[in-house]
Amino acid sequence: MHTDACKTLRLSLLDLHRSLVDLERAHYQKRHGTQSAGDFLQVMAYADEMRWLEPLSRLIVMLDEAIDGDNDTEATPLAVAQRARALISLDRDSSEPFMARYAALFDESPALVERHARLVAALKAVGTASVK
Repeated sequence: MHTDACKTLRLSLLDLHRSLVDLERAHYQKRHGTQSAGDFLQVMAYADEMRWLEPLSRLIVMLDEAIDGDNDTEATPLAVAQRARALISLDRDSSEPFMARYAALFDESPALVERHARLVAALKAVGTASVK
């Protein structure tokens, strides 16, 4: 996989993750009041309600390791891209926590739709099958 395509994919995954965190922070603060960045980081790290984001976080780490050529991982950039494609497939019937929450947030956020489209383009550039 071309290095530029890997970097674009990584940036697209990070942008998507950032958008999801921003949406979750807004939802959380509506229920619990304003949180400092440090307080919300603790929520992200330890609250069960935020665990749904772990599959995406793990993919970003796996892609970093694959790009760096970490020999301890069997993941390749293409394998990570294929998993990312499956993760963001917008399977509205899925009971998997990430997919269910992602679809719900997707329906309410034009910014997330834009990040999704950028990630889809990055996935296509690395040679994965088409996604929505």
